[in-house]
Amino acid sequence: MQKAALARLVALTRVEWRLRQQSTFLGFLWTLLHPALMFAVLYGLFVRWLGRAQADYAVFLLIGVVEWNFFASASSYALSSLLRRGHLVSNYPLPYELPVAASLLSVYLSHLLELAAMCALLAAFGPAPSLSWLWLPALDLACLLLAAGAGLALAPLYVLYSDVERIWSILLTAGFFLTPVFYPLSALPPGRASLLALNPLAALIDGARAAAAGSAPPAADLLTLLVWSAAVPAAGLAALRLARRRVEDAL
Repeated sequence: MQKAALARLVALTRVEWRLRQQSTFLGFLWTLLHPALMFAVLYGLFVRWLGRAQADYAVFLLIGVVEWNFFASASSYALSSLLRRGHLVSNYPLPYELPVAASLLSVYLSHLLELAAMCALLAAFGPAPSLSWLWLPALDLACLLLAAGAGLALAPLYVLYSDVERIWSILLTAGFFLTPVFYPLSALPPGRASLLALNPLAALIDGARAAAAGSAPPAADLLTLLVWSAAVPAAGLAALRLARRRVEDAL
């Protein structure tokens, strides 16, 4: 049974990957163009201001943009997975978690290419590669788990309420500014900085920046990520299973 489920997951992931690339004119190039454009705009706007408060601002910003883009893209694409694959889950005995996981993994494949490009740029223009870079895949796994939790909870809600997609888009916009993607927490007043530091994505991005700079992520960031990356997927899975009966009726 486990081998069959794994084979279905691989097949669905392959389909999702192909559909995501073939549904746009530029296909795979959007994987790199979107974060590259975001990086260029933010760097042009904030380098004079934040470059004084943050050394190696280009590297700092690049890591923030790549990691945030992964979470936002994965959670948003997983949100519509059940409705997009409604004919499959309605006609075949597939676990509802499977289309969500396939959507997440298809975005993760694209993110691996972004990560490879980021590492190449860091090697060329940033700090020298070091063993601390091995932390980056582990941090990416934590980001994938956070996106999985959000996707598992949002996918059934989107089947039931079409406004969920717009609400999530608004929340992501707010989250972008409440996460230290383009600014360091040290640039904020201590009270606000400590509040925003509770955000697991803040710990994720700061941990990735530390790893890229040649040191291990702070222990506090790793502990935060460990707790959130276990709790969020568990809560998302519970929400999906609670809504299963209503989703079946809606599909």
